[in-house]
Amino acid sequence: MNNVPKKDFKEKLLAQIDQLNKDPNFHEYYDEMIIHYKYSVGELSKFFVEIRDNAKLFGTKCTKCGFGYFPPRLYCNKCYTKCEWTELSGKGEIIAGTIAHFGVSAFTDKVPISIAFIKMDGMDMAIRHTIVMDEADYKIENMKKGTRVKVQFKPKEKREGKITDFYFVLDK
Repeated sequence: MNNVPKKDFKEKLLAQIDQLNKDPNFHEYYDEMIIHYKYSVGELSKFFVEIRDNAKLFGTKCTKCGFGYFPPRLYCNKCYTKCEWTELSGKGEIIAGTIAHFGVSAFTDKVPISIAFIKMDGMDMAIRHTIVMDEADYKIENMKKGTRVKVQFKPKEKREGKITDFYFVLDK
C-alpha cells in the first residue's frame, strides 16, 4: 500500500493538472454522455404504478415482526418473512437533513436544494428525498429532526412511475 499521505498525494495531483493546463499541446473539452437504459422494478411495480396512476405512496410491513419499509421491501431484512403492502398517509418527519448551496454543473440552476432522510408515519425506515421550499423557508432550522413534511406529486400528465414523481414540502 502506498504510504504517501493523502494531502501530499492531492497536492502532487493538483500540481500535475496545473502543469498540463499550461502545456499549449494539452487539449481539453467538455462533452455530454447519454446512456439509454430500461429499468425493471419487477415485483415492486405496485409501488411505482400507484405513484404514476393514483398519486399514492405505499410501503410494506413485515407480517411477522411488523417492521415498516419505505421504500418498500418484499421480504423483511430482519426476519426474512414476506411483507405486505400498506398505503401511507403521505406525511412524515425529517430524521436528518441539510440545505445544499452548491452542486455539480447539471444542478447549479436548482440550488439551494434541501435534502433529508424522511421517516413516513407508520414506517420504521427512512427515505432520502428532496424537500421543496419557498425561498423564505430555506433555513437550516426547517431541516431539524422532527420537522413535519407531506408528500406532493407531479401533475398526472408528468408522472412516469419514478421515484422523482414525488417530493416533499413542509407540513405547516
